[in-house]
Amino acid sequence: MTNTEVRLVGPVIRGVDEDIINAVIEAAEQDNPDREIIVEDRGGYVRIQADHEFCLTEKSMVQMLGRPFRLTEIEPSLVSFAGRLSSTDEAWTWTIHN
Repeated sequence: MTNTEVRLVGPVIRGVDEDIINAVIEAAEQDNPDREIIVEDRGGYVRIQADHEFCLTEKSMVQMLGRPFRLTEIEPSLVSFAGRLSSTDEAWTWTIHN
């Protein structure tokens, strides 16, 4: 294994929650400006990931949805995730360590 190996982390969201999925994708682009956001739509679920670290903030979700939003509102749509999740009221961050 090398240090340049791609290791994707981030949420997996139910495919029926389109407004949440679109907001997470757009918020991820804003919250992770130096990382490529990889979206894998499998119909029943959507993986939204980045290499080694993926951050999602409440501020960006509020902007993308155009309404008040708490990150905990994602939980019913969150079917799985890759990486280790650290959470605060303002941000969720998925990471993986080599």
